Order: sequence, then structure tokens, then C-alpha cells
Amino acid sequence: MSDPQLTVCIVTYERPEFLARCLASLQRNAPDTPVVVVDASRVGASSAAAAHPGALYVHRPELAGWMTRSRNEALLHAGGDIIAFLDDDVVVSEGWRRGLLDAFASELRPDAVAGRTRNLQPGEDEYDLPIGRLRDDGTLTAGFAAVRDGLEIVDHGIGANMSFRREMLARLGGFRDDYPGTAMREDTDMFLRVKRVGGVTVFAPLAVVDHLPAPHVKGRRFDTRYKLYGRRNHMVMLARYAGRRSPLLRRWIASDLRAVLRAGGPLRCLQRLGVSLIGIAWGTVAALRQAAARPLPPERHDADAQAIRAALEA
Repeated sequence: MSDPQLTVCIVTYERPEFLARCLASLQRNAPDTPVVVVDASRVGASSAAAAHPGALYVHRPELAGWMTRSRNEALLHAGGDIIAFLDDDVVVSEGWRRGLLDAFASELRPDAVAGRTRNLQPGEDEYDLPIGRLRDDGTLTAGFAAVRDGLEIVDHGIGANMSFRREMLARLGGFRDDYPGTAMREDTDMFLRVKRVGGVTVFAPLAVVDHLPAPHVKGRRFDTRYKLYGRRNHMVMLARYAGRRSPLLRRWIASDLRAVLRAGGPLRCLQRLGVSLIGIAWGTVAALRQAAARPLPPERHDADAQAIRAALEA
């Protein structure tokens, strides 16, 4: 029995050297795999094109700052039964493709797969909690760099290394494309929507990439801007999943405020409190506009979603 066709989608912005490194690893470790690159850079990815001459390059500078809109653009051009998304600053391992396809072919028949994403940090192989779970207080477990003996059921995945069945992406109408800034939680949102329609989501420890983070074009990773967007987007994600009136959302707000006391000294606690209050206020306003009292339907049906659905079903 032949493998299902795999297509890889990469979104990039003003990081040609990291894109070239990612593409070279695909050319080396997953040859003959179709690749779609959506580049929102001002100039385009011509300097990286030599790393993978067979890739399809889609230049869309108007999508700068919108990761999920760029992902949806990629879906308009992606073939394949399985569509994988990689960040431009990852390097795929020799066994990544085989591990991914074996996960989709397993008895679990998953609709979405989160691959192992190593950060090359001491101790990351061990993780005492279940991987990728949405907990009762609205917080998320991580552990996507951990070693596991086999596939593990998860609630959410990591955007740097995530894959979906084509028919599931068509059913959902692609990604919700209004998670701004660093786009945090757009990956969680997608996995939760898969589960909402009865799909299976798993962590595949053999689908390994190394995440060697590139610097952000603006700001630093995990700076105040990053943290504010994180809280804003997390609140919107929870409100869409469970509804604005959900106890889950209230428990997360309480949990985030309690964490202020664990920030360290008085100055750090004060800084953490300010970030939390501003982020929660911003998230509340956004949730009022982008969510509802009850959970939102997982399938999108606007004009963009219909275009994505038509392209994926063609």
C-alpha cells in the first residue's frame, strides 16, 4: 500500500537565511515532498529559493503580520492527502517524514498530528505531565520536546510542526485567521476545532524537528509584546471554544492572576500584574467582538473559508 501524498507548507517573513536552512533540510531528509512557501517579506524569498528549487513560492507581502492568513493562503496551493505546516526556523530530521506518515497510518487514524519539536535544551526529553492538554483551569500543558514510547492523545499541538488530513482542513474551512501579532494560540484553536467535530489529535514522537528559533523581525521572543498578545489570544481561544460565559474562562483568569505571586520579588510581581491586567482587559474586549456567550461552531463559513474549502475539495 502506497503512502498518502504529503505536502509541506511554510510561512516566512524577512528571514531568508532561516528559510534556506529549513528548505535544505527538507531537500535532504524529505526529498520529492512538495513544498509551498508563502512569503510575506517585502522583497521575497529569491535568496532562499536555491535551497529547494522545486518548491512553489507564493509572494504575498500584504499578509505581513498575519501568520494564519498566510497559512490559509498556503492551503489554496497545497496538494496532498496530508498537509504539514512547519515554521521557517525548524530543521527536519531524517525520520520526520516517515514518523509523520506512520502516525497517520496508525490504528488511531488521527486527523491532526503534533510532531516532536526539540529545542535542544537540557532536560527537555523528560516531561512529567500529559503532553498537549487543555486543563480544567484553562491552562495548557506543553511537553512537545519530550520522548514518548508511542503516540499520545493530545488536545492541542505546536504550530512549528503540525499536520492535518486534507479533508479535515476542508471541513473546518481552514484556520481562523484573526489571531494577530505573534499568532499565539492559532495552533491550539485549530486542534480544539478538530476535536470538536469528533476528530482524533495525537502527538507523534518520531516526527522530529529541531526548532532553532530565529529572532522576531520586531521585538524579542517572550518580550512584553509577546506576553500581551499571548494573554489576549488565549482569552479569545478559550471564549470561542467554551463560550464567554464559561467557567473555564473565569478559572483561567483567576489562575493567571494567582501566578503573579510566583513571579519573584516585588518589582517582578508588579510587572507581571501589569502585563496580566492589560492582557486580560485586551482579551476581554477582543472576546466580546470575536466570540459569543456559547461556544462557536468549529466550521468556518465565510467567503474566505468557502474559497479554501473549494480549493481543498477540488
